[in-house]
Amino acid sequence: IRRVDGVHLMVPNSQMLERVVVNWTLVDRNFRTTVRVGVVYGSPVRRVSELIMQATVEQPDTLQDPKPIVVFEDFGDNALIFEVFFWCHGGGERELRMIRSDIRYRIEQYLNDEGIVIAFPQRDVHLYAKTPIEVMARDA
Repeated sequence: IRRVDGVHLMVPNSQMLERVVVNWTLVDRNFRTTVRVGVVYGSPVRRVSELIMQATVEQPDTLQDPKPIVVFEDFGDNALIFEVFFWCHGGGERELRMIRSDIRYRIEQYLNDEGIVIAFPQRDVHLYAKTPIEVMARDA
């Protein structure tokens, strides 16, 4: 068996008979996959869902049947998390990665065009002291 990354695996016949084997290309070359994105709190969640859907359906290799589904997945620590589930026609893992990458580029562009910010981890630091802390700034 040749993996997607080119590595050849030797699998004993007994393993093929005793275990479940998943053949991704037996019936067709359609795959379901996902893309996740987090936006900052305060973002218009319905509009974010619409833009993610638009980015997904406009990708040429995304199948329209079954229709993609955008889910408002969670209130994360640093972001409102969305995930889109979609089917696409591809030749393997490399193609799936390229399709997901293209959708991410589109999502980033569409969100940016609307002023919606993709979230990143951040921490607020609160300093408590009995006396004020002197802060000195330097010109760069």
